[in-house]
Amino acid sequence: MTHQPQAKKLSTRTLSRLPQYLHYLDALRAAGIAYVTSAQLAKALGCSDALTRKDVAALGHSGRAGLGYSVDALRYTIAHILGVTSGRRVLLVGAGNLGAALMSYEGFGDRGMHITAVADSDPAKIGTTINGYTIVDIHDIGTDHDMELAIVAVPGSVAQEVADILVDAGITGILNFAPRRLQVPDHVKIQTVDLSAELQILAFHRDGASG
Repeated sequence: MTHQPQAKKLSTRTLSRLPQYLHYLDALRAAGIAYVTSAQLAKALGCSDALTRKDVAALGHSGRAGLGYSVDALRYTIAHILGVTSGRRVLLVGAGNLGAALMSYEGFGDRGMHITAVADSDPAKIGTTINGYTIVDIHDIGTDHDMELAIVAVPGSVAQEVADILVDAGITGILNFAPRRLQVPDHVKIQTVDLSAELQILAFHRDGASG
């Protein structure tokens, strides 16, 4: 059994870097590499060596002189924190074009996330099957389920109503693709992905590089 070191309370910024660490460690593991240095982690993430050492120390790991950190042990700790080892069941709300694309995305399974139900409010979609999922009515989502997380991929005009339904259903984590800020209680964690804003930032940097 893999030893699980005692991690300290992690900052929001450290937590935001964990998926990047996990992705890099997965690649090292696939390549048969057993140890990684803080400098290699820093280069992969595009940050400083001191920052990666601080992150790894917060995870409860210490390196071996001349070798660095155990790839397997560090990956196990990060995967455990992110819930990859136990698996997370996810509700997807929104069966439009973006929702259909998310249903087909294979990367969720690689990270221990599994879309187990898809909901919508459109009568034309409810009861139909899309990409192997039978669409259910979002208004029928009660508390009798085993999902903690939800993805919201609906128009901004109905996103807050959907968020309210999810909170009432006991969902405690929401990944929001709707183009608006959602109001949720403090115990509910929310991450908003604003695709248009990300494109604007990309365009700004692109224009700056070519100017």
